[in-house]
Amino acid sequence: MAGEKLTVELPSLSAAGAKKALAAAERYAVERGLHLSIAVVDHAVLLIALQRMDGGTVTSVEAATRKARTAAQLRMPSRRFQELLHGGMTTLLSLEFMTPMAGGVPIIVDGAVVGGIACSGASEEHDEGASEAGAAALA
Repeated sequence: MAGEKLTVELPSLSAAGAKKALAAAERYAVERGLHLSIAVVDHAVLLIALQRMDGGTVTSVEAATRKARTAAQLRMPSRRFQELLHGGMTTLLSLEFMTPMAGGVPIIVDGAVVGGIACSGASEEHDEGASEAGAAALA
């Protein structure tokens, strides 16, 4: 045990990275006339950035935040969690803070999941597309 490393360093999304991802997701939304809420979380699923665009619904704020946390925790799109539940894996419902709604994606930088981004307020395809645009801005 002597000399064993007792801590690890984990890559995490910075505030600057969160702003860049959020801006890219917002551009996607503006180009399509969407009114989304956009949430960005770090590797520990703590909220870094949140924006409810003008015209975005109040409920979309919470949905976006939960989808972003789900994507970061599972290290996969929140759509996949939804698909697993529909496939019968209902035991997944016991996991706290997980939301089975499409629209959240992990943010991956240099092969490591450093956070998650999610959008809410439009169709699943547009929510996910905006989130993918945000994550791609950091890839």
